[in-house]
Amino acid sequence: MDTPAPQRRTRMSREARAAQLLDIAEHLFATRGFENTSIEDIAREAGVTRPIVYSHYQSKDAIFLECARRARAELEYRVREPEVLIEAGASIEVVMQRAGEIFFDLLERDPRRWMVLFNPSTALAPEFTEQLGELRKHTIERIAEMVAHFSGGDAIDTPFAYAISGVGEQLGRWWLANPDISKAHVVALYRDFITGGLATRLGAERSGK
Repeated sequence: MDTPAPQRRTRMSREARAAQLLDIAEHLFATRGFENTSIEDIAREAGVTRPIVYSHYQSKDAIFLECARRARAELEYRVREPEVLIEAGASIEVVMQRAGEIFFDLLERDPRRWMVLFNPSTALAPEFTEQLGELRKHTIERIAEMVAHFSGGDAIDTPFAYAISGVGEQLGRWWLANPDISKAHVVALYRDFITGGLATRLGAERSGK
């Protein structure tokens, strides 16, 4: 009887390994929490040694930051869709309806990622906390650019962009805790909160109040 040839271990490319480590870390951070996840845990789940993990990311904090960076990048890429609607002359209601659909579609598809993204750990080193803040600020700047199309560049753009971001984050947390609520209902709440608030605020700004 012939002896079967030994299987050759397939080596992953550096890029594929880095992405795999992020996927594993996101899952562990979401299920165990940041504080209860170690580099050893991530290495064990990936089937590699700790030095392999460190060859990609200098620390657990750095892995968390990269998880957030990757998720933010996808969100900002998808934000281009409402921008196309704006350029086509769509109303604020139509734009925010689509923006809400995009955001909550992403959350529904991969809630683990968004739990990590919007629940930053207080255990992060200060420099990483600051970098997380910069990532969020960049997203808000993109939102402010959208608001400017409707406000004409009024001074409310940036503070209202923060409010829009906050509405999405808080509704997202609420929806994850109440999964029986339909996505359509959550999107409608998001749209109505934002469009109603923006219309009221623009009216007050333009009347000098």
